Amino acid sequence: MTTGPEAGWYDDGTGRQRWWDGARWTEHYVDLRERDVELHSDAVPGAPTAPGWYDDGRGRQRWWDGARWADAVRYSGEERSLAGIVVDGRWIHFGALSQPIGGAAASYESGAELVKRGRLSAPAAAHTLFGPTGAITPRLLKRAVDPRAAFLLVEVAGQTWLAPVGAGQEQQARSFAGWIDTVSEHYRYR
Repeated sequence: MTTGPEAGWYDDGTGRQRWWDGARWTEHYVDLRERDVELHSDAVPGAPTAPGWYDDGRGRQRWWDGARWADAVRYSGEERSLAGIVVDGRWIHFGALSQPIGGAAASYESGAELVKRGRLSAPAAAHTLFGPTGAITPRLLKRAVDPRAAFLLVEVAGQTWLAPVGAGQEQQARSFAGWIDTVSEHYRYR
């Protein structure tokens, strides 16, 4: 059985974002070049057939092996990254997750403060908390947040991303969080 990319909005090769249901393109698309973005329907284009690098609709190039999307990705070469979080233009990425950066909020947090305030309990329970290896459930939360560690915390599009920051990177992490907030504000209404 052939599996395609995960369900989501992707560039369909015409410059429009089209809904991929996980197996095939649907007739629904939006054209982000329009002043008022509306949902449209029309004939469905074909999925990529030849292996190669294709825009996955999430601000990066991703390898299509002829049957499914691989984990290999490429960015523009102008991206900035820290602790596994990559910002490339209008997009922010963390592992397999990608979101438009407009509206994102970032902060540098100590593990002790995160545990003390219980700030991550609700996102863990809602299954919207993610670490470098994927979802962090309530059961995994205590193991994921070491009170002696530091983290870059990003809240974007209803998700909370928790990226451990390496020792001695405190100033870089604070600066990177501030830069994410600045870029986010720049693209908030674009």
